[in-house]
Amino acid sequence: MSNKPRFLVVDDEREVCNFFSYLLKNKGYEVETANTGKETLDKLASFQFNVALVDLKLPDNDGLNILKIIKEKQPECEVIIITGYSTVKSAVEAIQLGAFDYVEKPFVDIEEMEMLLEKALNVHTELEKLDKFQEEYGFVVGKNPKMLRLIAAAQKIAKKNITVLIQGETGTGKEVLARYIHAVSHRSERPFLAFNCGAFTETLLESELFGHEKGSFTGAGSRKKGIFELAHRGTLFLDEIDSASSAIQVKLLRVLESGEFLRVGGEELCKVDVRIIAATNANLQLKVENNQFREDLFYRLDVASLFIPPLRERTEDIPLFINYFLEKEIKAKGTETKRFSEEALEILMQYNWPGNIRELANTVAQAVLLSNSPIIRTEDLPQRIVKKYREESGLAQETPSETQKEETAPLPEDDTAPEHDLKPVELFHSHPRGKELEKILARFEEHFLKNLNFKQGFALSSFQDDLKVWHSNLIKKIITEALQTTYGNQLKAAKLLNITPRALRYYLKEKQKP
Repeated sequence: MSNKPRFLVVDDEREVCNFFSYLLKNKGYEVETANTGKETLDKLASFQFNVALVDLKLPDNDGLNILKIIKEKQPECEVIIITGYSTVKSAVEAIQLGAFDYVEKPFVDIEEMEMLLEKALNVHTELEKLDKFQEEYGFVVGKNPKMLRLIAAAQKIAKKNITVLIQGETGTGKEVLARYIHAVSHRSERPFLAFNCGAFTETLLESELFGHEKGSFTGAGSRKKGIFELAHRGTLFLDEIDSASSAIQVKLLRVLESGEFLRVGGEELCKVDVRIIAATNANLQLKVENNQFREDLFYRLDVASLFIPPLRERTEDIPLFINYFLEKEIKAKGTETKRFSEEALEILMQYNWPGNIRELANTVAQAVLLSNSPIIRTEDLPQRIVKKYREESGLAQETPSETQKEETAPLPEDDTAPEHDLKPVELFHSHPRGKELEKILARFEEHFLKNLNFKQGFALSSFQDDLKVWHSNLIKKIITEALQTTYGNQLKAAKLLNITPRALRYYLKEKQKP
Protein backbone atom coordinates (compact mmCIF):
# COMPACT_ATOMS: atom_id res chain seq x y z
CA MET A 1 0.00 0.00 0.00
CA SER A 2 1.37 3.43 -1.00
CA ASN A 3 2.29 5.95 1.72
CA LYS A 4 2.09 8.83 -0.74
CA PRO A 5 -0.45 11.60 0.05
CA ARG A 6 -3.68 11.05 -1.87
CA PHE A 7 -5.83 13.80 -3.39
CA LEU A 8 -9.48 13.64 -4.47
CA VAL A 9 -10.60 16.05 -7.22
CA VAL A 10 -14.38 16.53 -7.57
CA ASP A 11 -15.56 18.62 -10.55
CA ASP A 12 -18.10 18.11 -13.32
CA GLU A 13 -15.63 19.63 -15.81
CA ARG A 14 -13.24 16.91 -16.95
CA GLU A 15 -10.69 19.56 -17.97
CA VAL A 16 -10.44 20.71 -14.34
CA CYS A 17 -9.99 17.13 -13.12
CA ASN A 18 -7.30 16.51 -15.75
CA PHE A 19 -5.49 19.74 -14.83
CA PHE A 20 -5.22 18.86 -11.12
CA SER A 21 -4.45 15.23 -11.87
CA TYR A 22 -1.50 16.23 -14.08
CA LEU A 23 -0.28 18.87 -11.59
CA LEU A 24 -0.41 16.58 -8.54
CA LYS A 25 0.90 13.39 -10.15
CA ASN A 26 3.96 15.31 -11.37
CA LYS A 27 4.68 16.04 -7.70
CA GLY A 28 4.49 12.36 -6.85
CA TYR A 29 1.02 12.34 -5.25
CA GLU A 30 -1.77 9.81 -5.72
CA VAL A 31 -4.88 11.29 -7.39
CA GLU A 32 -8.50 10.13 -7.75
CA THR A 33 -11.13 12.10 -9.69
CA ALA A 34 -14.94 12.25 -9.64
CA ASN A 35 -17.40 14.15 -11.86
CA THR A 36 -20.57 13.62 -9.81
CA GLY A 37 -21.70 13.35 -6.22
CA LYS A 38 -22.35 9.63 -6.63
CA GLU A 39 -18.82 9.00 -7.92
CA THR A 40 -17.48 10.99 -4.97
CA LEU A 41 -19.27 8.73 -2.46
CA ASP A 42 -17.84 5.66 -4.21
CA LYS A 43 -14.29 7.09 -4.00
CA LEU A 44 -14.73 7.92 -0.30
CA ALA A 45 -15.79 4.33 0.35
CA SER A 46 -12.71 2.97 -1.42
CA PHE A 47 -9.86 5.33 -0.45
CA GLN A 48 -8.54 7.48 2.39
CA PHE A 49 -7.67 11.01 1.27
CA ASN A 50 -5.39 13.71 2.65
CA VAL A 51 -6.88 16.56 0.62
CA ALA A 52 -10.03 16.92 -1.49
CA LEU A 53 -10.73 19.64 -4.06
CA VAL A 54 -14.50 20.01 -4.45
CA ASP A 55 -16.45 22.13 -6.92
CA LEU A 56 -19.42 23.95 -5.39
CA LYS A 57 -21.70 23.12 -8.30
CA LEU A 58 -22.22 19.50 -9.29
CA PRO A 59 -24.94 18.03 -11.55
CA ASP A 60 -26.43 15.73 -8.89
CA ASN A 61 -25.30 17.25 -5.60
CA ASP A 62 -24.15 20.39 -3.82
CA GLY A 63 -20.52 21.11 -2.95
CA LEU A 64 -21.41 22.15 0.61
CA ASN A 65 -23.21 18.85 1.10
CA ILE A 66 -20.19 16.94 -0.25
CA LEU A 67 -18.02 18.90 2.20
CA LYS A 68 -20.20 17.78 5.13
CA ILE A 69 -20.06 14.16 3.95
CA ILE A 70 -16.25 14.23 3.66
CA LYS A 71 -15.88 15.78 7.12
CA GLU A 72 -18.21 13.14 8.53
CA LYS A 73 -16.59 10.13 6.85
CA GLN A 74 -12.95 11.31 6.78
CA PRO A 75 -12.57 14.21 9.29
CA GLU A 76 -8.78 14.36 8.82
CA CYS A 77 -9.17 15.10 5.10
CA GLU A 78 -8.73 18.81 4.30
CA VAL A 79 -11.19 20.21 1.76
CA ILE A 80 -10.46 23.01 -0.72
CA ILE A 81 -13.54 24.46 -2.42
CA ILE A 82 -13.42 25.29 -6.15
CA THR A 83 -15.64 28.26 -7.02
CA GLY A 84 -16.39 31.04 -9.47
CA TYR A 85 -16.37 34.69 -8.29
CA SER A 86 -20.17 34.76 -8.20
CA THR A 87 -20.14 32.05 -5.51
CA VAL A 88 -17.43 33.48 -3.24
CA LYS A 89 -19.99 34.01 -0.46
CA SER A 90 -20.83 30.28 -0.54
CA ALA A 91 -17.11 29.50 -0.45
CA VAL A 92 -16.72 31.57 2.72
CA GLU A 93 -19.68 29.69 4.19
CA ALA A 94 -17.85 26.47 3.30
CA ILE A 95 -14.80 27.59 5.29
CA GLN A 96 -17.03 28.19 8.29
CA LEU A 97 -18.31 24.63 7.84
CA GLY A 98 -14.78 23.26 7.97
CA ALA A 99 -13.24 23.74 4.52
CA PHE A 100 -9.52 24.53 4.53
CA ASP A 101 -9.73 27.23 1.84
CA TYR A 102 -11.20 28.02 -1.54
CA VAL A 103 -9.81 28.77 -5.03
CA GLU A 104 -11.47 30.73 -7.81
CA LYS A 105 -11.77 29.77 -11.45
CA PRO A 106 -9.94 30.38 -13.72
CA PHE A 107 -6.69 29.16 -12.09
CA VAL A 108 -4.29 31.95 -13.08
CA ASP A 109 -1.46 31.71 -10.55
CA ILE A 110 -0.20 28.11 -10.61
CA GLU A 111 2.56 28.81 -8.04
CA GLU A 112 0.01 30.14 -5.56
CA MET A 113 -2.14 27.08 -6.21
CA GLU A 114 0.80 24.74 -5.50
CA MET A 115 1.55 26.61 -2.24
CA LEU A 116 -2.08 26.24 -1.15
CA LEU A 117 -2.01 22.49 -1.79
CA GLU A 118 1.21 22.15 0.24
CA LYS A 119 -0.33 24.11 3.11
CA ALA A 120 -3.37 21.83 3.10
CA LEU A 121 -1.04 18.84 3.48
CA ASN A 122 0.75 20.56 6.37
CA VAL A 123 -2.28 22.13 8.03
CA HIS A 124 -1.29 21.16 11.59
CA THR A 125 1.96 23.10 11.27
CA GLU A 126 -0.01 26.14 10.12
CA LEU A 127 -2.40 25.92 13.09
CA GLU A 128 0.52 26.01 15.53
CA LYS A 129 1.20 29.59 14.41
CA LEU A 130 -2.17 30.72 15.77
CA ASP A 131 -0.92 31.26 19.34
CA LYS A 132 1.66 33.72 18.04
CA PHE A 133 -1.04 35.70 16.22
CA GLN A 134 -3.22 35.78 19.35
CA GLU A 135 -0.42 37.21 21.46
CA GLU A 136 0.69 39.71 18.82
CA TYR A 137 -2.70 41.06 17.76
CA GLY A 138 -4.73 40.57 20.95
CA PHE A 139 -7.41 38.43 19.31
CA VAL A 140 -7.96 35.63 21.82
CA VAL A 141 -9.47 32.67 19.98
CA GLY A 142 -9.85 30.18 22.81
CA LYS A 143 -11.38 26.71 22.46
CA ASN A 144 -14.94 27.45 21.39
CA PRO A 145 -15.77 25.63 18.11
CA LYS A 146 -17.55 28.69 16.70
CA MET A 147 -14.45 30.82 17.29
CA LEU A 148 -12.13 28.20 15.83
CA ARG A 149 -14.22 28.15 12.65
CA LEU A 150 -14.34 31.95 12.65
CA ILE A 151 -10.57 32.39 12.90
CA ALA A 152 -10.01 29.73 10.23
CA ALA A 153 -12.31 31.65 7.91
CA ALA A 154 -10.69 34.99 8.82
CA GLN A 155 -7.22 33.66 8.03
CA LYS A 156 -8.31 32.49 4.59
CA ILE A 157 -10.34 35.61 3.81
CA ALA A 158 -7.42 37.82 4.83
CA LYS A 159 -5.38 36.57 1.87
CA LYS A 160 -8.14 37.43 -0.61
CA ASN A 161 -8.69 40.97 -1.84
CA ILE A 162 -12.41 40.95 -1.02
CA THR A 163 -14.75 43.07 1.08
CA VAL A 164 -15.63 41.70 4.52
CA LEU A 165 -18.70 42.29 6.68
CA ILE A 166 -18.23 41.58 10.41
CA GLN A 167 -21.39 41.26 12.50
CA GLY A 168 -21.71 40.88 16.24
CA GLU A 169 -23.00 42.52 19.39
CA THR A 170 -21.37 45.59 20.90
CA GLY A 171 -18.10 44.75 22.62
CA THR A 172 -17.45 41.40 20.90
CA GLY A 173 -14.22 42.59 19.29
CA LYS A 174 -15.17 43.48 15.73
CA GLU A 175 -12.38 46.02 15.32
CA VAL A 176 -9.83 43.65 16.84
CA LEU A 177 -10.84 41.00 14.31
CA ALA A 178 -10.57 43.56 11.51
CA ARG A 179 -7.05 44.49 12.64
CA TYR A 180 -6.15 40.80 12.72
CA ILE A 181 -7.40 40.30 9.16
CA HIS A 182 -5.36 43.30 8.01
CA ALA A 183 -2.26 42.11 9.87
CA VAL A 184 -2.20 38.72 8.15
CA SER A 185 -3.19 40.07 4.73
CA HIS A 186 -1.02 41.17 1.81
CA ARG A 187 -1.76 44.78 2.83
CA SER A 188 -0.22 44.43 6.29
CA GLU A 189 2.59 46.90 5.52
CA ARG A 190 0.06 49.51 4.43
CA PRO A 191 -2.23 51.69 6.61
CA PHE A 192 -5.07 50.32 8.71
CA LEU A 193 -7.59 53.04 9.58
CA ALA A 194 -10.67 52.57 11.77
CA PHE A 195 -13.64 54.89 11.36
CA ASN A 196 -16.97 55.02 13.21
CA CYS A 197 -19.80 56.04 10.88
CA GLY A 198 -22.12 56.63 13.83
CA ALA A 199 -19.96 59.34 15.39
CA PHE A 200 -20.69 62.09 12.84
CA THR A 201 -23.58 64.01 11.30
CA GLU A 202 -24.23 63.37 7.59
CA THR A 203 -22.39 66.54 6.48
CA LEU A 204 -19.35 65.88 8.63
CA LEU A 205 -19.37 62.18 7.74
CA GLU A 206 -19.11 62.93 4.01
CA SER A 207 -16.20 65.31 4.62
CA GLU A 208 -14.41 62.84 6.91
CA LEU A 209 -14.82 59.96 4.46
CA PHE A 210 -14.09 61.70 1.17
CA GLY A 211 -12.34 64.93 2.16
CA HIS A 212 -13.19 68.43 0.96
CA GLU A 213 -11.88 71.24 -1.21
CA LYS A 214 -10.91 74.67 0.04
CA GLY A 215 -13.97 76.90 0.41
CA SER A 216 -16.45 74.05 -0.07
CA PHE A 217 -18.24 75.09 3.13
CA THR A 218 -17.86 77.55 5.98
CA GLY A 219 -14.64 76.81 7.82
CA ALA A 220 -13.04 74.85 4.97
CA GLY A 221 -9.91 76.97 4.81
CA SER A 222 -7.85 74.41 2.93
CA ARG A 223 -8.12 71.13 1.04
CA LYS A 224 -8.42 68.11 3.31
CA LYS A 225 -7.90 64.45 2.45
CA GLY A 226 -10.59 62.05 3.59
CA ILE A 227 -10.17 58.71 5.29
CA PHE A 228 -10.40 56.87 1.95
CA GLU A 229 -7.38 58.72 0.56
CA LEU A 230 -5.43 58.21 3.78
CA ALA A 231 -6.11 54.47 3.63
CA HIS A 232 -4.90 54.14 0.01
CA ARG A 233 -3.49 50.64 -0.65
CA GLY A 234 -4.37 49.65 2.90
CA THR A 235 -7.47 48.60 4.84
CA LEU A 236 -10.36 50.81 5.97
CA PHE A 237 -12.54 49.58 8.83
CA LEU A 238 -16.00 51.18 8.77
CA ASP A 239 -17.76 50.52 12.07
CA GLU A 240 -21.51 51.05 12.59
CA ILE A 241 -21.98 51.03 8.81
CA ASP A 242 -25.75 50.89 9.36
CA SER A 243 -25.59 54.47 10.73
CA ALA A 244 -24.67 55.91 7.32
CA SER A 245 -27.49 57.91 5.68
CA SER A 246 -28.98 56.96 2.31
CA ALA A 247 -26.95 59.69 0.58
CA ILE A 248 -23.70 58.44 2.11
CA GLN A 249 -24.62 54.85 1.24
CA VAL A 250 -24.86 55.84 -2.45
CA LYS A 251 -21.36 57.34 -2.33
CA LEU A 252 -19.98 54.28 -0.53
CA LEU A 253 -21.51 52.04 -3.18
CA ARG A 254 -19.73 54.01 -5.90
CA VAL A 255 -16.35 53.65 -4.16
CA LEU A 256 -16.87 49.91 -3.74
CA GLU A 257 -17.80 49.50 -7.40
CA SER A 258 -15.19 51.73 -9.03
CA GLY A 259 -12.77 52.95 -6.36
CA GLU A 260 -13.74 56.51 -7.35
CA PHE A 261 -15.25 59.43 -5.45
CA LEU A 262 -15.45 63.23 -5.35
CA ARG A 263 -14.27 65.35 -2.46
CA VAL A 264 -16.93 67.65 -1.00
CA GLY A 265 -16.99 70.69 -3.29
CA GLY A 266 -14.69 68.98 -5.78
CA GLU A 267 -15.04 68.30 -9.50
CA GLU A 268 -12.04 66.03 -10.06
CA LEU A 269 -12.48 62.29 -9.53
CA CYS A 270 -10.19 60.69 -6.95
CA LYS A 271 -9.28 57.01 -7.36
CA VAL A 272 -8.11 54.78 -4.51
CA ASP A 273 -7.23 51.16 -3.87
CA VAL A 274 -8.72 50.35 -0.46
CA ARG A 275 -9.94 47.13 1.10
CA ILE A 276 -13.15 47.67 3.05
CA ILE A 277 -13.99 45.80 6.24
CA ALA A 278 -17.40 46.94 7.47
CA ALA A 279 -18.98 46.13 10.82
CA THR A 280 -22.34 46.42 12.52
CA ASN A 281 -24.13 45.27 15.66
CA ALA A 282 -27.46 45.49 13.83
CA ASN A 283 -29.26 42.91 11.72
CA LEU A 284 -28.35 44.40 8.35
CA GLN A 285 -30.49 41.92 6.41
CA LEU A 286 -33.53 43.02 8.43
CA LYS A 287 -32.70 46.68 7.80
CA VAL A 288 -32.61 45.92 4.06
CA GLU A 289 -36.05 44.28 4.28
CA ASN A 290 -37.37 47.34 6.15
CA ASN A 291 -35.87 49.73 3.55
CA GLN A 292 -33.48 51.16 6.14
CA PHE A 293 -30.33 50.09 4.27
CA ARG A 294 -29.61 49.85 0.55
CA GLU A 295 -29.86 46.31 -0.78
CA ASP A 296 -27.19 46.85 -3.46
CA LEU A 297 -24.71 48.18 -0.88
CA PHE A 298 -25.50 45.28 1.45
CA TYR A 299 -24.60 42.72 -1.22
CA ARG A 300 -21.42 44.64 -2.06
CA LEU A 301 -20.37 44.52 1.59
CA ASP A 302 -21.56 40.97 2.24
CA VAL A 303 -19.06 39.25 -0.08
CA ALA A 304 -17.49 37.53 2.93
CA SER A 305 -19.52 37.59 6.13
CA LEU A 306 -18.13 36.83 9.59
CA PHE A 307 -20.20 36.63 12.77
CA ILE A 308 -18.53 36.95 16.18
CA PRO A 309 -20.53 35.06 18.83
CA PRO A 310 -21.33 36.90 22.08
CA LEU A 311 -19.28 36.05 25.16
CA ARG A 312 -22.24 34.28 26.80
CA GLU A 313 -22.03 31.65 24.02
CA ARG A 314 -18.35 30.95 24.66
CA THR A 315 -18.15 30.80 28.45
CA GLU A 316 -15.37 28.19 28.30
CA ASP A 317 -13.10 30.98 27.03
CA ILE A 318 -13.82 33.43 29.87
CA PRO A 319 -10.86 32.23 32.03
CA LEU A 320 -8.55 32.74 29.03
CA PHE A 321 -9.79 36.29 28.60
CA ILE A 322 -9.49 37.00 32.32
CA ASN A 323 -5.86 35.81 32.37
CA TYR A 324 -5.08 37.74 29.19
CA PHE A 325 -6.53 41.03 30.50
CA LEU A 326 -5.09 40.47 33.98
CA GLU A 327 -1.55 40.03 32.65
CA LYS A 328 -2.04 43.02 30.36
CA GLU A 329 -3.18 45.27 33.23
CA ILE A 330 -0.40 44.14 35.58
CA LYS A 331 2.22 44.75 32.90
CA ALA A 332 0.79 48.16 31.97
CA LYS A 333 0.53 49.39 35.56
CA GLY A 334 3.67 47.73 36.89
CA THR A 335 1.76 46.37 39.89
CA GLU A 336 2.35 43.17 41.83
CA THR A 337 1.14 39.86 40.42
CA LYS A 338 -2.54 39.31 41.19
CA ARG A 339 -5.06 36.53 40.78
CA PHE A 340 -8.79 36.17 41.25
CA SER A 341 -10.15 34.22 44.21
CA GLU A 342 -12.21 31.12 43.38
CA GLU A 343 -15.44 32.85 44.42
CA ALA A 344 -14.67 35.94 42.33
CA LEU A 345 -13.82 33.77 39.33
CA GLU A 346 -17.05 31.79 39.75
CA ILE A 347 -19.06 35.03 39.78
CA LEU A 348 -17.39 36.21 36.58
CA MET A 349 -18.01 32.83 34.95
CA GLN A 350 -21.75 32.93 35.76
CA TYR A 351 -22.36 36.52 34.61
CA ASN A 352 -23.98 36.86 31.15
CA TRP A 353 -21.79 39.81 29.99
CA PRO A 354 -24.22 42.00 28.01
CA GLY A 355 -21.26 44.27 27.18
CA ASN A 356 -19.25 41.23 26.03
CA ILE A 357 -15.43 41.27 25.90
CA ARG A 358 -15.20 45.04 26.34
CA GLU A 359 -17.18 44.83 29.58
CA LEU A 360 -15.02 41.95 30.82
CA ALA A 361 -11.82 43.84 29.99
CA ASN A 362 -13.00 46.91 31.91
CA THR A 363 -14.19 44.77 34.83
CA VAL A 364 -10.73 43.19 35.13
CA ALA A 365 -9.05 46.60 34.85
CA GLN A 366 -11.27 48.07 37.56
CA ALA A 367 -10.76 45.06 39.84
CA VAL A 368 -6.98 45.43 39.54
CA LEU A 369 -7.34 49.13 40.30
CA LEU A 370 -9.50 48.63 43.41
CA SER A 371 -7.78 45.55 44.84
CA ASN A 372 -5.25 46.22 47.59
CA SER A 373 -3.94 42.66 47.84
CA PRO A 374 -2.46 39.98 45.57
CA ILE A 375 -5.86 38.24 45.54
CA ILE A 376 -8.79 39.96 43.83
CA ARG A 377 -11.84 39.16 45.93
CA THR A 378 -15.60 39.48 45.54
CA GLU A 379 -15.66 42.94 47.10
CA ASP A 380 -13.34 44.19 44.34
CA LEU A 381 -15.88 43.28 41.65
CA PRO A 382 -18.67 45.60 40.46
CA GLN A 383 -21.56 45.21 42.87
CA ARG A 384 -24.13 44.90 40.07
CA ILE A 385 -22.34 41.72 38.91
CA VAL A 386 -22.10 40.30 42.45
CA LYS A 387 -25.73 41.18 43.17
CA LYS A 388 -26.96 39.51 39.98
CA TYR A 389 -24.94 36.37 40.76
CA ARG A 390 -26.43 36.12 44.25
CA GLU A 391 -29.95 36.71 42.98
CA GLU A 392 -29.66 34.07 40.25
CA SER A 393 -27.95 31.62 42.61
CA GLY A 394 -30.67 32.03 45.23
CA LEU A 395 -28.15 33.29 47.76
CA ALA A 396 -29.42 35.76 50.33
CA GLN A 397 -27.57 39.03 50.66
CA GLU A 398 -25.19 39.10 53.57
CA THR A 399 -26.79 40.47 56.72
CA PRO A 400 -24.92 43.65 57.62
CA SER A 401 -23.39 43.96 61.05
CA GLU A 402 -24.67 46.53 63.49
CA THR A 403 -21.68 48.72 62.73
CA GLN A 404 -22.40 48.50 59.00
CA LYS A 405 -26.04 49.34 59.65
CA GLU A 406 -25.00 52.45 61.55
CA GLU A 407 -22.45 53.48 58.93
CA THR A 408 -24.92 53.22 56.07
CA ALA A 409 -27.89 54.67 57.94
CA PRO A 410 -29.28 57.88 56.40
CA LEU A 411 -28.86 61.16 58.27
CA PRO A 412 -31.75 62.19 60.51
CA GLU A 413 -34.03 64.88 59.17
CA ASP A 414 -33.09 67.36 61.90
CA ASP A 415 -29.72 69.03 62.29
CA THR A 416 -28.53 66.71 65.02
CA ALA A 417 -25.66 64.56 63.82
CA PRO A 418 -25.50 60.89 64.90
CA GLU A 419 -22.89 59.83 67.38
CA HIS A 420 -20.93 57.60 64.99
CA ASP A 421 -18.54 58.91 62.36
CA LEU A 422 -20.23 59.90 59.11
CA LYS A 423 -19.14 58.13 55.93
CA PRO A 424 -19.15 60.71 53.11
CA VAL A 425 -18.79 58.12 50.31
CA GLU A 426 -21.84 56.13 51.45
CA LEU A 427 -23.80 59.35 52.00
CA PHE A 428 -22.87 60.52 48.52
CA HIS A 429 -24.27 57.33 46.96
CA SER A 430 -27.36 57.50 49.20
CA HIS A 431 -28.09 61.11 48.23
CA PRO A 432 -26.87 61.66 44.68
CA ARG A 433 -28.71 64.92 43.97
CA GLY A 434 -26.74 68.12 44.19
CA LYS A 435 -28.67 69.99 46.89
CA GLU A 436 -28.73 66.97 49.17
CA LEU A 437 -25.01 66.46 48.64
CA GLU A 438 -24.33 70.07 49.61
CA LYS A 439 -26.41 69.64 52.76
CA ILE A 440 -24.68 66.35 53.60
CA LEU A 441 -21.21 67.85 53.21
CA ALA A 442 -22.21 70.80 55.39
CA ARG A 443 -23.36 68.40 58.13
CA PHE A 444 -20.16 66.41 57.81
CA GLU A 445 -18.10 69.59 58.18
CA GLU A 446 -20.15 70.70 61.20
CA HIS A 447 -19.91 67.28 62.85
CA PHE A 448 -16.16 67.06 62.22
CA LEU A 449 -15.43 70.49 63.71
CA LYS A 450 -17.72 69.81 66.66
CA ASN A 451 -15.80 66.64 67.53
CA LEU A 452 -12.34 68.06 66.83
CA ASN A 453 -10.25 67.65 70.01
CA PHE A 454 -6.80 69.28 69.91
CA LYS A 455 -5.96 67.91 73.38
CA GLN A 456 -5.93 64.35 72.01
CA GLY A 457 -3.47 65.41 69.35
CA PHE A 458 -4.07 66.60 65.83
CA ALA A 459 -1.63 66.70 62.88
CA LEU A 460 -2.82 68.91 60.04
CA SER A 461 -0.40 67.39 57.53
CA SER A 462 -1.65 63.87 58.30
CA PHE A 463 -5.22 65.07 58.02
CA GLN A 464 -4.45 66.59 54.61
CA ASP A 465 -2.94 63.28 53.49
CA ASP A 466 -6.06 61.46 54.68
CA LEU A 467 -8.24 63.87 52.73
CA LYS A 468 -6.20 63.27 49.58
CA VAL A 469 -6.63 59.51 49.96
CA TRP A 470 -10.36 59.97 50.61
CA HIS A 471 -10.69 62.22 47.57
CA SER A 472 -8.71 59.82 45.39
CA ASN A 473 -10.83 56.84 46.45
CA LEU A 474 -14.03 58.82 45.90
CA ILE A 475 -12.98 59.77 42.37
CA LYS A 476 -12.09 56.13 41.66
CA LYS A 477 -15.52 54.99 42.81
CA ILE A 478 -17.34 57.67 40.80
CA ILE A 479 -15.44 56.76 37.64
CA THR A 480 -15.93 53.05 38.29
CA GLU A 481 -19.67 53.58 38.78
CA ALA A 482 -19.90 55.52 35.51
CA LEU A 483 -17.99 52.84 33.61
CA GLN A 484 -20.13 50.08 35.11
CA THR A 485 -23.29 51.95 34.13
CA THR A 486 -22.10 52.20 30.51
CA TYR A 487 -20.66 48.65 30.38
CA GLY A 488 -17.14 50.01 30.00
CA ASN A 489 -17.91 52.51 27.20
CA GLN A 490 -15.55 55.39 28.02
CA LEU A 491 -17.22 57.84 25.62
CA LYS A 492 -20.62 57.37 27.28
CA ALA A 493 -19.05 57.40 30.75
CA ALA A 494 -17.40 60.75 29.99
CA LYS A 495 -20.80 62.16 29.00
CA LEU A 496 -22.31 60.93 32.28
CA LEU A 497 -19.50 62.63 34.19
CA ASN A 498 -19.79 65.78 32.07
CA ILE A 499 -16.09 65.67 31.15
CA THR A 500 -14.24 65.09 27.90
CA PRO A 501 -13.07 61.58 26.94
CA ARG A 502 -9.53 62.94 27.13
CA ALA A 503 -10.10 64.08 30.71
CA LEU A 504 -11.52 60.66 31.59
CA ARG A 505 -8.44 58.93 30.15
CA TYR A 506 -6.27 61.29 32.23
CA TYR A 507 -8.19 60.47 35.41
CA LEU A 508 -7.95 56.75 34.69
CA LYS A 509 -4.23 57.03 34.07
CA GLU A 510 -3.66 59.06 37.23
CA LYS A 511 -5.76 56.82 39.44
CA GLN A 512 -3.98 53.72 38.18
CA LYS A 513 -0.69 54.96 39.57
CA PRO A 514 0.32 53.18 42.78
